[in-house]
Amino acid sequence: MIRKQDYLKLGTFVILGTLLLVAMVVILGAGQYFKKTLTVETYIKESVNGLDIGSPVKLKGVKVGSVSEIGFVHNRYTDEYRYVLVECELDLDRLGAEDADSYADKIREDVKRGLRIKPNTIGLTGQLYLNIDYVPPGTNPPLLIDWQPENVYIPSVSSTMNRLEAAVDNVSNFVKGLSKDDVETIISKIRDIVEAVGKFVKTDDGKAIGKLIRANLVQTEKTLRRLNELLAAPEAETIIPDGAHAMAGLREIVEKGGDDAVAALGDARRAMKAFRSASTALDRFLSNPEMADNMEEFGKALRNINEASSEVKVSIAKLHAVLNRLNAISAGQQSNIRSILDDARVLMENLKEISGEAKEYPSGVIFGAPPAKRIPGESR
Repeated sequence: MIRKQDYLKLGTFVILGTLLLVAMVVILGAGQYFKKTLTVETYIKESVNGLDIGSPVKLKGVKVGSVSEIGFVHNRYTDEYRYVLVECELDLDRLGAEDADSYADKIREDVKRGLRIKPNTIGLTGQLYLNIDYVPPGTNPPLLIDWQPENVYIPSVSSTMNRLEAAVDNVSNFVKGLSKDDVETIISKIRDIVEAVGKFVKTDDGKAIGKLIRANLVQTEKTLRRLNELLAAPEAETIIPDGAHAMAGLREIVEKGGDDAVAALGDARRAMKAFRSASTALDRFLSNPEMADNMEEFGKALRNINEASSEVKVSIAKLHAVLNRLNAISAGQQSNIRSILDDARVLMENLKEISGEAKEYPSGVIFGAPPAKRIPGESR
């Protein structure tokens, strides 16, 4: 016989068990209520057999959400397109996003750079999951749509299996399009080509070409081996940097003193031409028979020669200084290039002046002033 106390105990047990069950459901499901998510959608043109609600959604292989809804585009947007509509819930905490709006803007920018959703197969079970990854946007354009998606839109690309099936279908259709006569013609042409090549190889020309090819291959091998030895040498590592440094220095010298150097070379050329003319005139003067009458002025001539020789020495010293300075410029002393060119210009002007005087009065270079006229009957 059941007593009243037993009913009380049974009722208390049922009530406590129910409360515990409700508390467990609330505790286990509380995370889902407070979890921050972002709903995205995509449209798939191929079959989604094996994709179910709850299937994982991964970003580069890392699970970041799940499929929340699978349907058809014509049930929500338009009847013109027969795409499959798939909605996904992305976990913003797993993605490291602070809020849904900012991450939605980031997704829209990444879509322009090639962010796509691709159906992938899980092992050999036939189950599908969606993988979000970056692909070349030029070769993977989004599907054609003419409506505004309700959620953040990520375009999809064909799965690997779908592309493989399309390639097999193309090959199969191509093979089916070949008739028996086409196959026989192709085989016959291949046989003719093989026979012609075999006959040519057996001829003298074919053998000569084979030897030539073999010799070229041997020579190429030797060249490559030598090139590898040269490149493997420690000195080869500094050749290119040194060459680049030298070319840079030469370019800088030319850019800074190019105009002055060209002017100096022109002046030197003109001075040498004038000096050559003066030397010719001096040779003619010295070979003149009247030279014997002017021997009395030999003392003055020696003094003039000494003075001229001192001036020549000074000019030669300046010329040596110019050459030394040019050598210093080529060695890296680029800061003195303008002073060197100024000295060279002064030297050229002095040489011009000397050569001009030699042209007008060649004997004055040696004897100084012209001799006084002699009156007839006057003693020397």
